[in-house]
This record gives sequence, C-alpha cells and structure tokens, in this order.
Amino acid sequence: GEVLNVMEDLAHEGTTMLVVTHEMHFAREAADRVRTWPGVEEGLRRARASHRRRRAAKGRCRPRRDPGRPGPCCATPEQRRYLRHVYRYLNRTRFAGRLPERIPLRLSNRMRSRLGQMVPGVRGGKRIVIEIALNVDLMLQGNGRERMDTLLHEMAHAADWLVDGHRDHGETWRWWARAAGCRPVVCSDSPIIQRLDHSQRVTRVPPLPLGAREMAA
Repeated sequence: GEVLNVMEDLAHEGTTMLVVTHEMHFAREAADRVRTWPGVEEGLRRARASHRRRRAAKGRCRPRRDPGRPGPCCATPEQRRYLRHVYRYLNRTRFAGRLPERIPLRLSNRMRSRLGQMVPGVRGGKRIVIEIALNVDLMLQGNGRERMDTLLHEMAHAADWLVDGHRDHGETWRWWARAAGCRPVVCSDSPIIQRLDHSQRVTRVPPLPLGAREMAA
C-alpha cells in the first residue's frame, strides 16, 4: 500500500509529534519512515523531557491543609516500644537529633511489595510527618538488615520533607540517605522474608541494637 504524505497537514495544524501504532509489516515500514521526517526526533525529545519534568514535579509536595491521621497499626505494645527505641537511637546517632522525637510509627499488615512509607503533611503552616509505616514482615527473623535500612530510608524521607520540603527520591533525599548510612535506592527493590499466610499475626520483637539498649536502659 501507499504511505500517505501528511507533512503538509501536520505543518498546517502545528503538530509536533505523531504517534504511530502498528500491527502489520507495512505499518511498521510507515512508522520507520515517519521517524525520519524533520522535527519528529526533536518533538520526541521534548516530549520525553516534559514527561520527566512532570514526574519530578509530583515529588514536590504542595502544602495540604488536612493532613489526615496515621493508618491502622498491627503492632503489639512490645513492638511499638521496639520501634520507638530504635527510632530515637537512629535519630540521635544518624540524624544528629534533627527529627522530632514523637513522629507516629506503626506496622502495617496491608503492604505487600512496599517495605515502608513516610506520609508528609502540613499543619498550622508547618511541615509535619503524619507517620512512618513499616511492613510488618520486616519484624520476621532474617530481615534485620532490611528492617534497619527501611527505617533509615523513611527517616531520610522525613528529614528531606521537614528540612528541604521534598518527598521524592531526588538529590536532597539521596544526600540524607547517604549521611544516615542507608542505600540511596528505592527500598521496595530489596527482597525480604515474608509470611506465606498473610492472615498469620506477627508478634516477634527483634533484639535492640546495642546502642539502643543502652539508651533505653
């Protein structure tokens, strides 16, 4: 079949990019020819750059007047004490005490692929942290390194939000992560030991790090 010459119509309409889908051989040849038209490569480059800017902009959190409340917590009282002791220890030793002492901490039984999250908010014109939540499977034996790394990861998000006003994995977050000693990568990329039956309750309380034990004494 013939490939239609639509350059004149495109120029008249001011079109900067043409998306071509193909399922057959002749359509693939047409798509290859379109890519050689003047302006197409430049239009694609601009579209990709615009997409990257929009994705980066999503990481800049606008002030939210109704920040909400922490989600449901499945932790036992002993697990809550463990989280509080470890958080205070890491805040003092890795963040020079720059984070609030009373950030809400919880364990979540709803996370599957995610290991943790930090929820930002604004209250009274000031940036706050609504919660830091961790996947409850991190409390299982064998997940010690991932548990500490995930908590540091989310604490770095908290510092990045409270100090710099960002909530993405951008340059400032990576600075906080490196300063705290955690890997500057998305923590959901780390495999962990998980329950086969997610209805099974996790009650295990891991041993505190030595420094946290001394601080809690």
